[in-house]
Amino acid sequence: MAETAATTIWGIFQQLDKPADRKNIKRVTLLVESIDEVAHTTGDQIHLSAKCIHYHLGDLRREVTGIICHEITHVWQWNGNGQAPSGLIKGIADYVRMQAGHWVKPGEGDRWV
Repeated sequence: MAETAATTIWGIFQQLDKPADRKNIKRVTLLVESIDEVAHTTGDQIHLSAKCIHYHLGDLRREVTGIICHEITHVWQWNGNGQAPSGLIKGIADYVRMQAGHWVKPGEGDRWV
């Protein structure tokens, strides 16, 4: 999955033929743990909420795939050394999730969070 995700993200970032422009990530770790937020990424580690998985009432596979798609974008995403606005960084990850087909379609969602 990580290789496919990387290829998809590099394509959207227009970095498929530009390895020098990419972050050099060798491995991505997914941690499922008890956290209050849905998920977050630190470096090459994605932290996913066990509560989110446990209490989700819809298509769990689709939701988790979408969350991981969003979070894995952050792994390969440049953020201006932490200076880029968080809304921009999150918006780009949402855009990648949408382009990859892991977004809620109009009328399917019942809440924002």
